[in-house]
Amino acid sequence: MFIYQLLCYLTWVLIEKIIVRLFGYLAYRNFARRYFSKVEINLIKDQETKFTDLGLNRDQGIAKLNYVLSKIYGKPYSERNGMWSEHLILFASISESNYKISNILEIGTFNGETARILSELFPFSEIITIDLMFEEILETKMYEYETNEKKLINSRIRNLESLPNVKFIEMNSLNLIEFNNSFDLIWIDGDHIYPTASIDIANAVRLLSPNGVGICDDVYTKNTKANIGGRSIASLQTMMAMSKSKLIEYTLVHKRIGFFFNFPSINKKYLGFIKKNNHITPLL
Repeated sequence: MFIYQLLCYLTWVLIEKIIVRLFGYLAYRNFARRYFSKVEINLIKDQETKFTDLGLNRDQGIAKLNYVLSKIYGKPYSERNGMWSEHLILFASISESNYKISNILEIGTFNGETARILSELFPFSEIITIDLMFEEILETKMYEYETNEKKLINSRIRNLESLPNVKFIEMNSLNLIEFNNSFDLIWIDGDHIYPTASIDIANAVRLLSPNGVGICDDVYTKNTKANIGGRSIASLQTMMAMSKSKLIEYTLVHKRIGFFFNFPSINKKYLGFIKKNNHITPLL
């Protein structure tokens, strides 16, 4: 018994030394940073290709966005800053492209930050942004991390005040079924699970102008058993079904580039870039 315990102890000591030496070597060679950097470089290249295929210039978008963010918040873009992600670069790239954006709809105002940025990127566009009444937000716990002492409402007021081209409406996004407006850009950032996610996308496609763009936030490609924290593939399945029916064409764009936002893969998020298919045979 003593010999067995001694062998186990020596084996563990040996394994521990090997592990320490291995991690020491990797740290000395800066392996982790080099590996993460390589992954991120590949993601950036892939993202730039996606933007180009969509008729957008990502570098121009970043330059425009940095100008706007520095003007509003005194700092340039960083995907580690709060809710900022590649959707802002998409918006900025669209503002620098040949897309004609006159009317914008935002589904999910949250704290008003995105609406404020859109207002600066598209100063001559009319923007409607909608969200639930505060009591409904509390009931659904959708923004639970931002609703203490009406923190969300106060942030929203600060962001939306004095924006002449932004109109905020307190309403459930399901009521968009009664809208007949046409929009050139729709940001879909409401509830991310069934049935609301599917209804929001369907309403957005219906309300898109012929050459309009819809962008859907937080698209997961891998489901979780309980749809924890909105981690549902509802948006993906809805876009796939609509694409199969030839109602839309869509492209998945990386939501963030950093290594830790993309691994493990179950945590990875995409943005859905949606274009209406205008070549549908009408019903007889």
